[in-house]
Amino acid sequence: MAGEGYTISTHNGGSFIIAEDSVNTTDTSLSLVGKYYIGYGKDVAQNSVSLLENFASDTAPANPIEGQLWWHPTEQQLYIRSNNAWLGIDSDSKVTTILDDASANHTVVTSKVNGVYVSIISSDTTDWVIHPTLETAIEPYFRDNGLTGTPGAATIKAGINLNTDATKAMKFHGTATTALYADVAEMYSSDAEYEAGTVIMFNQAEGTHEVTQSSYAKSNRVIGVVTTDPALLMNSALSGTTVGVALLGRTPCKVTGEVAKGDRIISSDVPGHGQSENAVEEFSYQHVVGRAIESKTTPGEGIIEVVIGVK
Repeated sequence: MAGEGYTISTHNGGSFIIAEDSVNTTDTSLSLVGKYYIGYGKDVAQNSVSLLENFASDTAPANPIEGQLWWHPTEQQLYIRSNNAWLGIDSDSKVTTILDDASANHTVVTSKVNGVYVSIISSDTTDWVIHPTLETAIEPYFRDNGLTGTPGAATIKAGINLNTDATKAMKFHGTATTALYADVAEMYSSDAEYEAGTVIMFNQAEGTHEVTQSSYAKSNRVIGVVTTDPALLMNSALSGTTVGVALLGRTPCKVTGEVAKGDRIISSDVPGHGQSENAVEEFSYQHVVGRAIESKTTPGEGIIEVVIGVK
């Protein structure tokens, strides 16, 4: 029986015809079967699979129509057809894997908006570094030095890791009501890298690094203690040899000799170590780096909790 076939309408007012006893492969990316067509099963099944996988291919589907989706497996990118062009759907978060510098895979959630990576969320319990040559699409935007054009480790920690690119560096905007860690710190240019708990003072020499470890008793140049996990870190983008110095709050501190809870802590003759105020005959509040939160009943060197900035 002869007839005009099916007339199919699109959302924008367009239409096309599927002739009787035929398959239309020119108006869409599907094989649309017409009335009375024999052997339509394969075409219908293939259409279903193509729709399920969003025409997954490294090559864009032929004869696309407005609103159609296309998955590019190599790029791991979903596209949508709009105004006769394929547009990447970049405002997305997805579960993916990233290689570390030992070529081990890590499952993460990446977030990207308008083609720019915003964050990497990791549940790993230990830090790891993104592979510098096998993950070039993402590695430059999470470097510790914040410089996409300068090589440097891109360390990923457990939790939310924001884009560190100095030209796009992402920030949290809002009000923090609690903090896991206990001190407020600032980065300073240092003459060396120092262990956590080291007592720090301003460097006396002109034109050199800003700080160094304390080196004599009752220094009036002490400013704080090296910290590794501050609740707030200021001047974090400082480059070169740097140390994070706790200026306020509680943190571990290297000390020498016996210390009673509540004692004022001043610098000692042991480099980078504090001591109790009771170890000297006289001292000034200018010499005080903080107060002891716990006691130390043994001679020699050790580490105790102190509260920085309390004289």
